[in-house]
Amino acid sequence: MPTDEITAKAQILIRRPRNEVFNAFMDPAVMSKFWLKRKDKGLREGDKITWFVGDASDAFEIEVRVMSIKQPSQIKIEWGQDGQFTTVTWTLDEQNPDVTRLVIEERGFIGTRDEVVSQALDSTGGFNQVIVALKALLEHNSTINVVADRV
Repeated sequence: MPTDEITAKAQILIRRPRNEVFNAFMDPAVMSKFWLKRKDKGLREGDKITWFVGDASDAFEIEVRVMSIKQPSQIKIEWGQDGQFTTVTWTLDEQNPDVTRLVIEERGFIGTRDEVVSQALDSTGGFNQVIVALKALLEHNSTINVVADRV
C-alpha cells in the first residue's frame, strides 16, 4: 500500500440528532468543551483560523484552513503548521432522527512509510479520544478529560 493511501480513521454512533453533532464541531464554545480550544466565530468555507491545544498563553497552535462545509453532513479542513498540512474530514450520517454515525478521517501524512504509519496511528488514537469525549458531552452532558489528559 502506498503511503498516500494510509489514513487515520475513527468512528462512533452518537445518540443525538445529526444537526446537534454537526454543531458541536462548528461552534467554538461547544468544541472547546471536548477537544481543542477555539477563539474564532465559527467555521466558514475559506476561513483560515487557529485552534489551540490547551488554554495556556503559550498553547500549541494549529493552523486550520476550512475547505468545505456541507451542513449537516460533512466538514473538511486542512490543518497543520510550518507549511505541512493534512486533510481532515468529518462525515455525519443520520442512522435515524436521534442517532448519528460520526466518522473522522485524516489523510495526507508525509514522511517515510514508518513515519506515516506512526502519524496515522497517533491521529487515530487522538480522534478516538475526541469522539468518546463528544459522546459523553452530548449524550450525558458530561465533560471528561480524555483529550486534555492524553500523554
